Order: sequence, then structure tokens, then C-alpha cells
Amino acid sequence: MFNIQNKQRCILNTRIDFSQPLPVILRNGRILEPDDGDGHIILGSGDAMMLSCENGGTLVHPNTKSQRETALIYCEVNHYFKNEDWLNAPSSFSNFRCNNPPNYHSKRTDRICFEGNPVIEVGYTVLNDFYPVFESCFDEVNFNAIYSKYTQKPYNAMYQTRVERPFFIDNNNYRNISVDLLFSPRGQKAAVAQLVGPLVNSYITTSSLLSRGHLAAKTDFVFAFTERATFHYVNCAPQWTGFNGGNWNTLEVDLRNHIHAVGYDTIIYTGTYGVSQLVDNYGRRVDLHLYTDHNNNPIIRIPQYFYKVVYEPRTKRGIAYVGINNPYYTLSEARDLFFCEDICRNTSGFSWLTWHPDNPMEGYTFCCTVPSFKNTVHHLPPFEVNGLLI
Repeated sequence: MFNIQNKQRCILNTRIDFSQPLPVILRNGRILEPDDGDGHIILGSGDAMMLSCENGGTLVHPNTKSQRETALIYCEVNHYFKNEDWLNAPSSFSNFRCNNPPNYHSKRTDRICFEGNPVIEVGYTVLNDFYPVFESCFDEVNFNAIYSKYTQKPYNAMYQTRVERPFFIDNNNYRNISVDLLFSPRGQKAAVAQLVGPLVNSYITTSSLLSRGHLAAKTDFVFAFTERATFHYVNCAPQWTGFNGGNWNTLEVDLRNHIHAVGYDTIIYTGTYGVSQLVDNYGRRVDLHLYTDHNNNPIIRIPQYFYKVVYEPRTKRGIAYVGINNPYYTLSEARDLFFCEDICRNTSGFSWLTWHPDNPMEGYTFCCTVPSFKNTVHHLPPFEVNGLLI
């Protein structure tokens, strides 16, 4: 694509040319994607992109003639774009921004997933059309994010940097439950104290708390507006901070870089399974959750496992990475919770994966073939797997 002279096209890079607050950017009726694995967006002269700041104020640029929420821009040359109805002159792309970040939101679809639960999409509305960033299989009875589904391609490693982290939103998916309060240090400690009694002070400490654990990670997406959309409670579950910043984060970083290096084009299902336990004041193991409803049912459970199933449709290969979400198991107790043979330990080709699988504070971890994973975890839709994705 770079063999044609630059004077006939515009070339932008995700790490260089995108400002903040970034508008939602559409091309050919879809959310913008880079054209190569290194994060380049390449447009021919006259090609159009739509910029939208709906629910985030108006578009801002030094060359604007009037205020608009949404506008088309057309490639002129290099990183300059024009629109004679709106701009005084060809304008540098890096100066396009919004007054405030556009607001993302969730949309309940008519599609269903595991056990008849709804598929909820999270994304942006532009000119009355909704553009999803990812989708969540969400349990509306137990208020549990079962999994998030999204794509991971080589360009995802070239995500836009220094994007401010917004507050999580729930768009009433948790109804009248104050989910912000439940995830706060005070709220989670009160919830766990009801289950384990005075021992809560040895479990919930200043260095060991429950975080809002992303399923689809912020930096699994390329642009500021897609990164921000991950801060939604349908893409979140209670996750111990050591695991969140330890082996789970290591997997996210290593996997992004590995997919970039080898050129995979994958679909990822990141989810939760089971219920974590702690020993109470009477020596009993009790299931952990953050809330009890009016019928005395435990909801917003603290998962036993977080998983990431990576599938490449072109080659029909896949793998499942699994982490145990509990720093208070011994190594032998954790090994008893491995529900498959750990193929990452016994298979060559995983030198790129730098996690510490036997460190309890970082999170015990293991890997499964997709068929062996599906023997235990039945969440995923059917897809054919013919081999191991290393």
C-alpha cells in the first residue's frame, strides 16, 4: 500500500496522529480500523471519514466555520483533510477533537447466548445508528458478566496511548443496585464481612482488595473512544488486585504483542466461571458475592476463574488461558482446581508468555486446549477447532 506516492493519499498512525478527546470515527459505515498491523490508516485522495462528538459536545478544530456534532472530512494529502462547507482550509487531522469525550452506552439485543441470557452490545450512537465496540453475554438474574467477545488483530498492539480512564457505567443493567458502592473498598469489605466474619480483616487489606476486573481490556482496543467503552459494568467482574495487576495483566500484554508479532486474526472470548471461596470464622469454605437480593439470593458473585479463549477462524485453531481468582489458596489447593492438563507447561512455543503461574499473589494460571476447556466451561457458542493456537 505504501508503494503508491504519498501525494495521492493520506496516512495516519494510531500512536502519532490521534488527539484527545477523540471523536468517534467511522469509515465506510463502520468503526475505523487500521489498514495494517503497525497501526496505519491509509486513505486515497477524496476518501471520507465521519467524525462524531455526539453526547460529547461539538467538534473542535482551529479551521472550523461553524459548530457541528458530526461532520465528514475528506482526504486531501498526507495528514490533511478538507470539507469546504465546514472548514476554512485543508486541516491537520491531529487537531480534530471534541469538547468532551463522547458517551458510550450499552444496547440490549434480541440475540441470546449461554442459557438464554441476552447479548448486550457496548458502543456509540451516531446519527441514530448504533456502532458496537464489543459484546457481552450478561446474566441478568445473577448480574454476572459471563463473557465479552471482541476481535484481536496485529494492529491492536498499536493502541492509542495516554487515554484517560473514565468511571465505570452500568446503564441500568444492574437495575437499582448501587454497583459503584459495592465495588468500593468500604462496600466490598462490608459484603465479605457478612460471609467470613472477623477474618475479613486478613482478606480485605490495603494491599489486597477486589478491583473492577476488565474482561475485554482497555488496551485491547485501538482508539481512545474504543478504549473508553470497556469501562462498562457488563464488561467487569470482581477480581483480586494482585491477579488484576499480575498474571492477568501479563497475559493481556503478552498476548497482544504475540498476536502482533505472528499476525494472527482472532476472536477472543474473555469470561468468568465458578464462585471463589474463603474460609470463615468457623473453618468453613463459603462462596463469595457482593450482594444479596430481596429473596436472599447471592448475586454479583466473585468468580473462581477468569478465562481468555483465543480462536483464529481462518486456521480453526484455538487455546484457552485460565487464571484462578483467589490469592489465598495454597499451591496444592490451586493445582486441584486445574480442570485440564496445563499445556503451556508442557508444550514448546510459549516462551513469549512471561507470567508466573505458581505465584499466588499474581494469580495461579494454566492453559487448556479448547475442547478440554469446553468439557468444563459450557459458555461458548459452537465453533470448529482443529488444532492448538500457539
